[in-house]
Amino acid sequence: MLSGLLTGPTKAPAIIVAAVVHGELLTLRPFGWGDGIVARAAQRLTLVARGLDPKSLTAPEVGHAELADQYADSVRAYATGTPEGVATWVRHCAEATAAAARDSQAICEAFMRG
Repeated sequence: MLSGLLTGPTKAPAIIVAAVVHGELLTLRPFGWGDGIVARAAQRLTLVARGLDPKSLTAPEVGHAELADQYADSVRAYATGTPEGVATWVRHCAEATAAAARDSQAICEAFMRG
């Protein structure tokens, strides 16, 4: 099902697809070890592949670290499968991505200043 989500056509925004990929990998735990690492990497790659961050300039995992106090609660909400739970998780992922974009922008501005 997850493979179909990634390869099938959708009108869903990249941020939502990436959040669902991340959430599904966290809740399915397909690897037994390192599921969180793989899930965060999959989120980042989905954002790149779906065109939201084609140059891979943001690191959503930085945003997740910044919002670490919300991460576990948000994924538990996602795991309930309720619309409210999924919305909580998607909102967390969007906030983490926004935080990562701000961090990347600050790095780029500092680089440009020399």
